[in-house]
Amino acid sequence: MKKVSFKRIDILVLSILILIVFYIFYRINIYIDYHWQWHRVVDYIINKDEKGYHFGLLSKGLFYTLKLSMWSIIFSIILGFIFGTFRSFKRPFFRFGSLIYVELNRNIPPLILIFIFYFFISDQIFTLFEVEYFIRNLGKTAREIITIFFAPPNLISSFFAGVLALSVFESAYIAEIVKAGIESVDVGQKEAAKALGLSKYQILRYVTIPQASKVIIPPLSNQCISTIKDSSIVSVIAIPELTFQGMEMMSATYLSYETWITVTFFYFILTFSLSMLNKKIERTYTLNF
Repeated sequence: MKKVSFKRIDILVLSILILIVFYIFYRINIYIDYHWQWHRVVDYIINKDEKGYHFGLLSKGLFYTLKLSMWSIIFSIILGFIFGTFRSFKRPFFRFGSLIYVELNRNIPPLILIFIFYFFISDQIFTLFEVEYFIRNLGKTAREIITIFFAPPNLISSFFAGVLALSVFESAYIAEIVKAGIESVDVGQKEAAKALGLSKYQILRYVTIPQASKVIIPPLSNQCISTIKDSSIVSVIAIPELTFQGMEMMSATYLSYETWITVTFFYFILTFSLSMLNKKIERTYTLNF
């Protein structure tokens, strides 16, 4: 790992920037003449009663955002790899089928996809197959597991509608990333592998994907971070994730600045942590391959 060293000029520039930021916040504080009430925010993060400590509204919203983002990232990567690989096939059925999938989902606003999946999945598919009824009649342990990893039975249809909408939208971009990675591999290597008697699957598994991964991983990491940020859109279908809980807190307290600064801080912690994890994965992958 390359060691980062600071010179005097770097420290000087950094100090000036910090002073400028403090001065801007100081002037804003005087201009808006606002009475900050940060102590009221604490109850919305963690609170205590006679039974002990409990997570507040914003903490619960943070957990919903984590679950929503995690499942959306998993499904979008699976779909993105499938349709991205299809784009590299020569057969028109796979090639044009994946092209239609990508262009259709990439050119529709994510908010519209959310509404389509919410009204179609929640109101039609889940009702047709009686999914909510089935989950409500499961044993207590099974319902608790579903609640921990997904959502309570009364919110399960909205939760899956949000996950599917985000997965489909993000997978369209991931498919293009995968396609670009596969096309970056030299054709001569594929032909050499074919000459050695490797099947199409073996060429894809042992020759194409390992080399394409170097091109795929960096933009894929950015798309995962983008998924966390895009998850705030599902607040429109009443999933109690971070943005939704922020709006609830603001309605109850009228603390607009404290609410959205806290929500912003939580989103930053999530995306910055994922960014650090992605850099570690990239470094590990670069060293191993």
